[in-house]
Amino acid sequence: MTTKTLRIPGALAAAVHDVGRREDIEASTAMRKLLRMGYESYLTEQYRSGRLSLRDTARRMGVSLSEAIDTLRQKGIGGNVTADDTLESLRSLGPTVRGSRRGIPG
Repeated sequence: MTTKTLRIPGALAAAVHDVGRREDIEASTAMRKLLRMGYESYLTEQYRSGRLSLRDTARRMGVSLSEAIDTLRQKGIGGNVTADDTLESLRSLGPTVRGSRRGIPG
């Protein structure tokens, strides 16, 4: 893990404190949680506006394509899924899904 020094406005410091208190976690854990949530929100917006593909969004989130789809769907975002994304997702499930039985090229 990398250590960074960060100056934050009082309102953000209060938000970190609030999250830590509400969830009974240390301020550093609350800060990491909020940073991660903010980054996911940023990636979601990039995906929604077409600046990131589903594959890039999933990679940057550190999750599978299907997990990224679920996350985006929970945030009310659909679309932008290409046929290649769908095929890649199905291929990642393994040989039981591939083959002529499902009509998906292996």
